[in-house]
Amino acid sequence: MNRTLNIQEWHRLAEEGNAPPVCIPLMGYSMLPLIRFNRDLVTVVPRGEELQAGDIVLFTVPGTETYVMHRIWDVKDRKVLTWGDNCQGPDGWLPLDAIWGKAVLIERGCLKIRPVAKKGLRWAKFMHKVGKPYRFFRVYKAAVIRRINKLRSRGST
Repeated sequence: MNRTLNIQEWHRLAEEGNAPPVCIPLMGYSMLPLIRFNRDLVTVVPRGEELQAGDIVLFTVPGTETYVMHRIWDVKDRKVLTWGDNCQGPDGWLPLDAIWGKAVLIERGCLKIRPVAKKGLRWAKFMHKVGKPYRFFRVYKAAVIRRINKLRSRGST
């Protein structure tokens, strides 16, 4: 497997129909907690014709050269609706030809995760429902821990 092919080269090869599977690190937090920024490698293969809701896909934002990896939420009339697992709202409808690849493996150290479309979509829908309270809880918990540590450090001096 080629681990040195950059995404633009791979995109060109995918357009020609010659793209091999490629491993890429993601830069961002939009797919947390499934894909972790700068810690996980995602193996991407050229997209097939059979994309379904729940698939994690690599696409370009129309009119830009920005690459994004998000989950498909719906497929209708050769268009797909994508949404990152850790995003507030969907990306909007994209033409099918904006999709370049599909994630087939996520590597986190020795752990290998094979995304399953239906299971992943159920998980993502759950995370979107509980996401706001969960994010609030994480921020609140961190603030409480900082306050406790500050009080402890004052007491030891």
